[in-house]
Amino acid sequence: MYNLRLKISEKASDKLQDQVVWYVENAGTSFAQTLLTEFWNDVDRLCTMPTIGRKTGLPSKHEIRVFISNRKCLIKYWYNTRTLYVVDIVFTDTHSPRFFR
Repeated sequence: MYNLRLKISEKASDKLQDQVVWYVENAGTSFAQTLLTEFWNDVDRLCTMPTIGRKTGLPSKHEIRVFISNRKCLIKYWYNTRTLYVVDIVFTDTHSPRFFR
């Protein structure tokens, strides 16, 4: 079992923050809190077992993997021997503020 450090890209962090703000305003604080709790639980799970994500096969310098968190977001990440890098977060909710950008 691994215990990798975590680094989240600014892009992924901004998307997560925007999504949480949208959910607080439109679905309520408790739903946003549940989304955040499940997201961080899944990220913690990835830090301990990074191979559970599916390989994308996309051409990249690193082997990008994806993991679905809470049926609402897709976490794109890669890892090495010490660190898990969250590259992007894609939300599946079409009402999210980033869906139309």
